[in-house]
Amino acid sequence: MAEKAKFDQEAAFKAIIGVGASKNVEKPAAKGRSKSKQETKKRVSLAVYPSSYSDLQKIAYVDRKSVSDIVSEMIANYVVANAEKLKEYEKIIKE
Repeated sequence: MAEKAKFDQEAAFKAIIGVGASKNVEKPAAKGRSKSKQETKKRVSLAVYPSSYSDLQKIAYVDRKSVSDIVSEMIANYVVANAEKLKEYEKIIKE
């Protein structure tokens, strides 16, 4: 009958921490967003009616987006639509 293979704990540990690994091996690409000059998001708290939030979650599910992404897009569109108010604000602040 075949003998069971023995577990080499030291070899496993060295493999995990990379001891003895070749220094010329490229690391795999990092997961997640790239670290380029992207603007980071600011976490905010909003009060919305439960029924509206529930409907928004359903829409997000169908669109395969997060609620956060949908709300961010809505705010960005609102800012673009109200660009004149931003200019007016700048004038008021300079006075």
